[in-house]
Amino acid sequence: MADGTAGIDSEKRKLSGYVYSTDRAILNGAKVTCDEFETLTLADGYYTFDELPTGMLEVSVNLKGYQSKSKKVTIKDNEHTIQNFILNKAQGTSSIKGNIRDSETNEPILNKGTVILILPISNKYKPIDANGYYEFDNLPAGTYTLSTSIPEYDDSDIVLTLLDGESKLHDFLCKKNREVEPAWG
Repeated sequence: MADGTAGIDSEKRKLSGYVYSTDRAILNGAKVTCDEFETLTLADGYYTFDELPTGMLEVSVNLKGYQSKSKKVTIKDNEHTIQNFILNKAQGTSSIKGNIRDSETNEPILNKGTVILILPISNKYKPIDANGYYEFDNLPAGTYTLSTSIPEYDDSDIVLTLLDGESKLHDFLCKKNREVEPAWG
């Protein structure tokens, strides 16, 4: 633009910031909502909104495994507002537990392998104990994917939904790996 306002247009009614955890981990993939607009944080935790309406708006951040947070911000014409968020890890009263068994013998698989609770930022891992047992506790209500990783066994996955305060039992029946000779020898 020849009138010298090229920089102003790109900053007009802009809101941006970063989302981190309390231990300063970058939280990518968090959903950020402002008015009727939505975006996700990038790999570095950064989010941005352009061309927002002026006035007082509520900005909310949500990410599975973390407590949601909202703040009110004032958006003014020709201003770039910066609003960072620091989220606490979510704590709940629900749990998932169960036994890991061989699908053919129904015997517990003892002291080998791990059950993985898949989360957006950092998964949780529980080793299979001496009795073939695992347990995840202090989970908030929500939907979770669990996966097994056991030497000599195929991985097994399950999706479970927990209500607040619910304790869900899920036993995995795992199949041994079968070595298959390729058709070409």
